[in-house]
Amino acid sequence: MSGWNELLNSINKKVIGIINSNNDSFSGDGVYKNKDDLTLLLTSAARNDIELIDVGCVSTKPKFKDVNQEEEFNRLNFFLDNYEGNFKLSIDTMNKAIAKHALDNNFEILNDVSGFKDPEMIELAVEKNSKIILVHSHPESSHIQEKMEFKNVVQEVKTHLELKVNYLISKGIQDNQISVDPGLGFGKTMNDSRLLFKNLEDFCFGFPLVVGYSKKKFTENLNMTDSQLYQHCIDSGAALVRLHIPS
Repeated sequence: MSGWNELLNSINKKVIGIINSNNDSFSGDGVYKNKDDLTLLLTSAARNDIELIDVGCVSTKPKFKDVNQEEEFNRLNFFLDNYEGNFKLSIDTMNKAIAKHALDNNFEILNDVSGFKDPEMIELAVEKNSKIILVHSHPESSHIQEKMEFKNVVQEVKTHLELKVNYLISKGIQDNQISVDPGLGFGKTMNDSRLLFKNLEDFCFGFPLVVGYSKKKFTENLNMTDSQLYQHCIDSGAALVRLHIPS
């Protein structure tokens, strides 16, 4: 597979559109078992010049309920069976078997919100030479939504990401496979996420920066319009912004 630079140079809009192939998304836009809704989202993505889609089959909202592997497979297969388009595809999963199934079916990006804590996910990324989105996860947390205490959230999250990048490279992942995401809303208070968002430029340290703030509660306290939120990310050096697809 090609690396991040090649992908980013091949797309015109710095957006990853979100598709939730589930029925319990916090944003209420899950399309599982509704082909018409999926088709509408894909059509809207194309109409809005979105070329990259991130597909998630398990909700990661606060207090989300785990689903078993069979159910996550069913949700991914629903997408695969009904997908039409020419998008570049990313899989949002913490499950190695699901990730492998996606990569075997023309997905090219692994978006693991647990921060690649599972060694088997790292091995899969190495084996498939897939691009990855390294989402920040506190090294001491036991769950992606466990609220952790930070003394200096910006510096600590940056340090955690830098250390994890070095670890992944030591395990065989190549530099051009890696992008980083500060993990807004994951294991962080609303004020933590606000501070991270305001200081996004600190996370531009040699790897493409991916930012996901769409419809997250902390944005309500920023007094910024949708276009201002997006422009702030771009002005801060973000390579991609992960957004819900307009209906």
